[in-house]
Amino acid sequence: MYERERAGERRRPETRPPQRHRRKRRRRRGFGGLLVTTLAVAAAFMLLYSALKMPPEDAGDADLPAKGQPVIPISLSEPGAKEPSGDTGGAPKVPDVPDIPDASVGGDQPDGQMEDPLDPQVPQLPKKPEEPKEPGSTPSADDWNLMLVNPWNAMPEDYTINLEQLSSGHSVDQRCYDALQDMLGACRAAGLQPVICSSYRTWDKQESLYQNKVNRLMNQGYSQADALVEAGKVVAVPGTSEHQLGLAVDIVDVNNQNLDESQEKTAVQKWLMEHSYEYGFILRYPNNKSELTGIIYEPWHYRYVGKEAAAEIFEQGVCLEEYLEGLGK
Repeated sequence: MYERERAGERRRPETRPPQRHRRKRRRRRGFGGLLVTTLAVAAAFMLLYSALKMPPEDAGDADLPAKGQPVIPISLSEPGAKEPSGDTGGAPKVPDVPDIPDASVGGDQPDGQMEDPLDPQVPQLPKKPEEPKEPGSTPSADDWNLMLVNPWNAMPEDYTINLEQLSSGHSVDQRCYDALQDMLGACRAAGLQPVICSSYRTWDKQESLYQNKVNRLMNQGYSQADALVEAGKVVAVPGTSEHQLGLAVDIVDVNNQNLDESQEKTAVQKWLMEHSYEYGFILRYPNNKSELTGIIYEPWHYRYVGKEAAAEIFEQGVCLEEYLEGLGK
C-alpha cells in the first residue's frame, strides 16, 4: 500500500494554470512579436537609406581624400590629372590627392597644431610688401650736402651760397648753421673749449692762402712746379676747397691752436672724432686716406654731410670719396 501511494504521487496529473495566467502569456508573446517586427522595419529602412547615400562604385574610395586632409585642386591639364570617364555617366572622377600627414595622428607636434610642410603644391600666403621709403630719406650723391670737391673735382663756377654768421665772426652755409651750433654747444657742455679758426672762404681768400704756401715752399728750395704740387696737398687750389662751399670748418683746442698732427691728442679733437657724426659732421681728411682725398691728414678739418651720411661714413670707417663711390657716383 505504501508503494502504491508513492506510485500515485508520481502519477499525479499536472495542474493547468489558471486562465488569467494564460492571458498574460499571450500578451507577452504579442508584444515581443511587435517589437521584433518594428526592429526589422527600422533595419530595412536604414539599409535602404545607406544604399541611396553611397557614391557610384566606379568613383572609388581610393580617389577620395582621407578625413582631415585638405582637398587640393589639380588642373586637368597637369601631369597625373584624370580625364572624365564615360563609365561614370558624365561625372568626372575626383583627382588623386597627394598624401599630407594628419596633424592629429602621431608625430611630436602639440595637439591642434600642424607643422607647415612648405609643400610646393600647397598654396602659400603672399608676403606683405615692404613699405616704400619716403623720397629723399636715402642719401644721394646729388644731394647738396654731399657735393664732392677735391683736387680732381672743382666746384661749379655758378655756385651760390647763403651764409649765416657765427658770434665769432666766422660764417657758414645757413643750412648747416644749427647743426654746427649744436655740436659746439655739446662739446662745451662736456667741459671743453673748441675754437673755430677757419670757416667760409672767398675765392680771393683761398687764392691768397694757396699762393703764400707756394712762396714759402719756393723759399725752402722747391722749384715752382714742385711748389705748386706740394702746396696743393696742404692748401687746396682755389675752386677745389671745401671752405668755399661754406660746409667746412677748422676747429682746434683752445690750449693748442697749431694746425698739425698734435691736434689729434687734444681733448677737443678726441671728443669731436667720437661725436661729430651725431650732428652731421665728419673728419674730412682722416689718416691713411691722403691718396684718395688728395689732402694730407688734418685732424681739425670737419665737413657737414648730414646726419645719416655722417653716421654711415663713421660706421664704415671710410672717407667721403669712398662713400660716394658706394652710392654710385
